[in-house]
Amino acid sequence: MASKKAAPKEVGTPKTTPNRVLTENDLKRLPWRSVGPAIMGGRISDMCFAPGNPKTFYVAYATSGLWRSKNHGVTFESLFDKEDTCAIGAIAVCDAPTDWEGWTSDIKKADRLEKGKERIIWVGTGEGNGRNSSSWGNGVYRSTDSGKTWTNVGLNETHDIPRLVVDPRNPDVCYVAALGHLWGYNQERGLFKTSDGGQTWDKVLYLDDKTGCCDVALDPKNPDTIYAAFYERIRSSYSFKSGGKKGGIYKSTDGGKTWKQLTKGLPKNTGRIGLDVFIQDTQKLIAVVEATDGGANSIRDDRMRGGGVFRSDDGGESWRRCSHRSPRAFYFSKIKFDSQDDNRVYMLGWTTEVSDDGGETFRGGWGDLLHADHHAIIVNPTDPTHIIVGTDGGAYLTFDKGENWDFLNTIAVGQFYNIAIDNSEPYRISGGLQDNGSWVWPSTNFVREAEEDKACRTPATGLTNGDIDFILWGDGFHTDFDPEDENIVYAEWQGGNLTRVNLKTGERRWLIPEAREGQPKHRFNWNAPFFVSQHKPHAIYLGGNMVFKLTNKGDNWEAISPDLTTADGSKMVAAGSNAENFCTLVSLAESPIKAGLLWSGSDDGLIHLSQNDGKSWENVTPKDAGGRYVSRVEASHFKEGRCYATFDGHRMDDMTPCIMVTNDFGKTWREISANLPPSHSVMLVREDDANEDVLYCGTESGMYVSLNQGESWVKMHGKGLPTVPVYDIKQHKRERDLVIATHGRSVWVLDNANWLGDATAENLAKPLHLFSSKPGKSRQFLHFNGLWSHKMFRAKNAPFGIIIDYWVNEYTGDEVSCVIENEKGVTVKKLSGSNAPGYNRIVWNMEPDDWHKLADKSEEMMMNKWHCRPGMYKIKLKMGDHTQEGTVTILE
Repeated sequence: MASKKAAPKEVGTPKTTPNRVLTENDLKRLPWRSVGPAIMGGRISDMCFAPGNPKTFYVAYATSGLWRSKNHGVTFESLFDKEDTCAIGAIAVCDAPTDWEGWTSDIKKADRLEKGKERIIWVGTGEGNGRNSSSWGNGVYRSTDSGKTWTNVGLNETHDIPRLVVDPRNPDVCYVAALGHLWGYNQERGLFKTSDGGQTWDKVLYLDDKTGCCDVALDPKNPDTIYAAFYERIRSSYSFKSGGKKGGIYKSTDGGKTWKQLTKGLPKNTGRIGLDVFIQDTQKLIAVVEATDGGANSIRDDRMRGGGVFRSDDGGESWRRCSHRSPRAFYFSKIKFDSQDDNRVYMLGWTTEVSDDGGETFRGGWGDLLHADHHAIIVNPTDPTHIIVGTDGGAYLTFDKGENWDFLNTIAVGQFYNIAIDNSEPYRISGGLQDNGSWVWPSTNFVREAEEDKACRTPATGLTNGDIDFILWGDGFHTDFDPEDENIVYAEWQGGNLTRVNLKTGERRWLIPEAREGQPKHRFNWNAPFFVSQHKPHAIYLGGNMVFKLTNKGDNWEAISPDLTTADGSKMVAAGSNAENFCTLVSLAESPIKAGLLWSGSDDGLIHLSQNDGKSWENVTPKDAGGRYVSRVEASHFKEGRCYATFDGHRMDDMTPCIMVTNDFGKTWREISANLPPSHSVMLVREDDANEDVLYCGTESGMYVSLNQGESWVKMHGKGLPTVPVYDIKQHKRERDLVIATHGRSVWVLDNANWLGDATAENLAKPLHLFSSKPGKSRQFLHFNGLWSHKMFRAKNAPFGIIIDYWVNEYTGDEVSCVIENEKGVTVKKLSGSNAPGYNRIVWNMEPDDWHKLADKSEEMMMNKWHCRPGMYKIKLKMGDHTQEGTVTILE
């Protein structure tokens, strides 16, 4: 039964505060809820064991921050949620010696040995793997309290730090391998050293503004001996160059004061290089070297004509090639000695290959059970049977040298690109992830009554990996639900490979528009946009280099546009990693208020408009677009001529945020980026579907809201939501939830975000304001559904009951009380709430304080329903002399 929400009533004439401006502090209690999933992991960039304590290890993720487990991976804690970046490339953990200069006077000398364990953590931000979706960092961070707090200690423009090492004699001495900008040339790259904990830095080895340091290794027995690998690379939207003439391996024996290049036995024209020093005999080194000597290989060729695996037994003075193998060198190039046996070598690539003869031959099969694309490996220094491998899909652990593996999929670190939501009860979420396919799952464990045993009142305990269903493999991107058949989901893998999936039968049908005979092949972006029409549920729109309209649930298709890109032939021959398809559409939108009103955005900076379902198109590109990637177009819910567009220039080495809006079908545009952070590109903007003044924005660093059509923006991370790229935002029409896809921490929900649409300047100026509440739904129960352990993922359910959202203008010291009355004016519940300035929430579970004092109590109500009778209830909110009243309905 639908029920209208009554607007809250003001009691008395409150004094208002003029021009009350929303601040980030006002939103710090926003209750974001992680809904996973965690069945798949995310891309790992580095790992390390705690010194002398291998049951504790640290995992650095490409865009998911830094995590620590103290119990061999049973549980994890996040250590890097609130910094300005979540892109991690390198990690080092050190004990603080008893004579460390950083000790404060309050810590007694007798306690320093114990308190110094794992006390100092160094983090280099920005992964070094150089893929098309890599995020960037902002320098080096250091913690001197085991990860409780962090300080950015500089090198902000290095962007990508694939390795750092710390002098074992002094934790204040750190060497940082900095690759520099991926998408442009800059001078803050090379090998850097600090001797004072990051207060000052010296660039101890620098070649040029094109060539950075991709690896660094210390001789653990003589830490003044350092090996550094240098690598030239540059990426654009349509090309990728890996390797050059100035790279190579360099050695210093005096702590970085002087250097010499190691050349004997090594190729001349090198690309990415990975190094390792054998800890038992530090004269033995091994390297995996990308090289073009002898001619360039395909980037997917696992064997190099001039490169491969090289070994030195004399401290790098001379090298010999052991093997030609070097799998997808730009993306991997990692190699590792066994901790006890230098004949056993691990080389990372699509999987982990193992050599038992010092690198002469490698065999597969060792890590084939694991997710593909291996980027990190750590071997227990004292027990080489204990190994952890980090992949594109998370971490795997073995205690028997790889005979058996444990997948540590208990944390939500998925790298989502896009999501969709449906109108189920509860509504479902689907989405695609980097290298982890596409999945579908419920937004909450719908707490339903158990048919088998109605006396069993075990509530649902949250979403788990068992609630997740697989849709499609590959890199997952856009998905959408069929509005007429709950079993049908549409999904795609890279390159526009659109697929219709029947979740009930498992049947999959490819829906890829193929070029007619004699016609040029269609071009699709790595992340090709598509959607199911809101106006014609049998129609699907798909973007390639043109717009395709698929009908009859995708069984038929037609091109409804010409090429809507620049079609620049010089940029359509992809050179690089097979992810550089260019001159393609990357965003599509349909007006929710007018059928056939379509907007498109391309990776080469063009925006087009059709007002007649594709019969004709008009180029409406803003003059200031500058060829930047049109990351999203958003058609307005209120005005046909209004459209928002976001421009992401990071692929041109320009991280400046840019949002534009037109109100006249693209004839004129104005920028509304206002006060967004200057170095965090914008991924998308969404218009609230109930209030045209409210906009939501996802950036490289997180989630923002504007209450004034983009004149100003406020970060809205509240409680729980970490720093993470936000790639997609959806608003559920029935539940009024905000659902966001993050590229690093899976999916998050802000339940009942409807109050934001009512956060007008007038209401925020009041001392106290009560926002309207959604009707409450009947509480029901799940049958007992299994046993639990700490080693499992479990996400919170949506809050049960009636959500009471309210606003406090400023702190007065007065307490906030909330009284619930039934239709007869009888008080059924008394609650209290926060009196902190800004947004606040109380949740009433629809139960009374005392059943026995209610005249309308019944045995059935008390024993089976467990909440107050259906009907209308009054909410009275009070703070000091200020009172607000509203009503809410409990549904049948």
